[in-house]
Amino acid sequence: MKALLLLAVALAASPAAAADPHWDDYQLIMWQRHPAAALPGLQRLGFTGLKLTATSGRIDPQALQETQASRLPYYLENVATDLYASYHRSVPDLPVTWRFDRDRARRQADPADASVFVREPGLSDPQAVAAVQARLETLARDRAADHPLFYNLGDESGIADLAAPWDYDLAPSSLAAFRAWLRRGYSTLDALNAQWGTAYTEWDVVQPELTDAAMRRTDGNFSAWSDFKAFMDVAFADAVRAGTDAVHRGDPAGLAALEGAQVPGWGGYDYGHLAPAVDVMEIYDTGNALELAHAFNPALIPLGTAFSTGPREVYRVWRELLRGSRGMVIWDEAGDVVTPDGAPGPRGRFLQGLAGALRGVAPALLMATPRPSPVAVLYSQESFRMRWLLDQQPKGSAWSNRDSERENDDNPWRAARRQAAANLTGLGLQPHWLTAETLAGGGLRDAGLRVLMLPHAIALGNAELAEIRAFAARGGTVLADTEPGVFDGHGRRRAGLPLAGVASMPQAVRPDGDGAGPAGLLQILQGAGVTPPFAVLGPDGAPADGVDVRVWDNGGVTILALHAARPWGAPPRITLRLPAPALVRDMRRGGNTVRASTLDVTLDGIEPAVFVLSQAPLPGPALVRDGANVRAALDGPSPAAVHAMRLEWLDAGGGVLQSTVLRVGLEGAATAALPGAASVRAVDPLSGGTATLPLP
Repeated sequence: MKALLLLAVALAASPAAAADPHWDDYQLIMWQRHPAAALPGLQRLGFTGLKLTATSGRIDPQALQETQASRLPYYLENVATDLYASYHRSVPDLPVTWRFDRDRARRQADPADASVFVREPGLSDPQAVAAVQARLETLARDRAADHPLFYNLGDESGIADLAAPWDYDLAPSSLAAFRAWLRRGYSTLDALNAQWGTAYTEWDVVQPELTDAAMRRTDGNFSAWSDFKAFMDVAFADAVRAGTDAVHRGDPAGLAALEGAQVPGWGGYDYGHLAPAVDVMEIYDTGNALELAHAFNPALIPLGTAFSTGPREVYRVWRELLRGSRGMVIWDEAGDVVTPDGAPGPRGRFLQGLAGALRGVAPALLMATPRPSPVAVLYSQESFRMRWLLDQQPKGSAWSNRDSERENDDNPWRAARRQAAANLTGLGLQPHWLTAETLAGGGLRDAGLRVLMLPHAIALGNAELAEIRAFAARGGTVLADTEPGVFDGHGRRRAGLPLAGVASMPQAVRPDGDGAGPAGLLQILQGAGVTPPFAVLGPDGAPADGVDVRVWDNGGVTILALHAARPWGAPPRITLRLPAPALVRDMRRGGNTVRASTLDVTLDGIEPAVFVLSQAPLPGPALVRDGANVRAALDGPSPAAVHAMRLEWLDAGGGVLQSTVLRVGLEGAATAALPGAASVRAVDPLSGGTATLPLP
């Protein structure tokens, strides 16, 4: 018999993992409130969390009592929508957009009235921010003993209504903050005047240019408009960060969140600034929002939302998991998840099966690290602003008729970024995302980076250009799909092409170019010295099109997921060629571990195939009783740095009473035995092994 080797718990660097072990498992959280009799039914279906409304910091005492009695964790909802979602929040007898609708009507009645662009309240208003901070800190202190999953600052927040392109904020406090921000960015007032083409003599009279005026410009200098829009993104992120800091002061283990995060673009949704401002973010994954948020804050806990059933919903939820999502918030407006007396509804049974499948692999993915690639991709919010202005300028003042829904429309900026990311992940290369700030700050100086992609990067600052030129001089390859940097970082058109001779624009990197796709990009990357970690080949032996390839590392173990890039959009059979023979196990389908260098894979059009690869055999789980605790261990040395081991507490008939996930490392991991359980079973998704320990 193998000697028992105890392996230690390796806590993640993120505060979430240290604060709450719930986040090592995939969460299923109910949004709608259900009667107390239904809550045990939700727990039986696999739900792990509930919503508890705390609008303006107030909680209904009965709802709190029922929620606490259920013993299901909860999160606190919409604590500060009056600041963060002022233009999209529920008010009795009015639509959620009533305030934004009012301002749009005022603008139609008098387009010259700029007071319509005074936000209520201002994001830089010190009194408004301080009031919200006091509320959040008090609530977090009062509820800290319950260890809420998170404190949600606001749902479907934004500078205006979600991602609407409005000219908020002209309040005096915001203009004062804008001028202070300009003074930090420009060395002198003369420098600002030279950039803007203005003649201000005092900082205190500097005014932003509004969108109407920018639409009328013919000189190509949109700096005064673009700088103001950039500042409002910063102001929104700073206000969110102020709320997060207040939560942390009240509950040091607490997590602050935003729900309903929108497509990258307007409304404060510059993910380079916004993602680092919170701990948890429920994201509508359009425009690469999920990937960007996770890239710019690796400690972020991303969540998705589920509204329906069926294959496309299954596909979408798996897709989000492979991009880092740690759970989903369930919208149950129809009440078909669970009946009032706790019986499962049709959608409840669907979610139970889906959550069970996800939890079979999610802990192993969440404890592994996405493998970085030597390819960087620029996310340029400056280029978004210029692209939007150029597209809307022919329409003049009609820009203000665009609501948030219209801002979900595709454009060349989003299409180019989506294509770049899809082509890279089609080759198993996960991009190293850069913002303008990280690029200007030396983000390309990583010795491992070989290629920089500039998707529709039409606006680039001078510092960014200098870093790009230096990268190319060191032998780096720069790829663009259109002429980069035709505007500077403030939005002023340049006279020439600043990266001529530095950035190449092959057809294969253009969204509609000849050969666009993973195969076309592969040849370019190989010429730059970049080799994908695996070869994923279609029936014709060429790189397969339509496959999303995700790779994670866990010590000496690799996890590889293959998923259709679109529902039913991948070849049904592909060949996976490894760089060297390895022990391979199908994590989802089970079966024996085999040593192979080539695998023929039948790819489902909806669900992914997930494989575990290692050079050394993976040990199985072991369980020992340790007083009142149960200690999880492995029965031999492991090439993995940590094992995500699921412990299932069983009743006398073998039914699962409760389950938890432990991080098992060198010293072992112990947890208190569940009272009333007849036995405990350990399931290790990496090795596929199980172990059962009877309990007295």
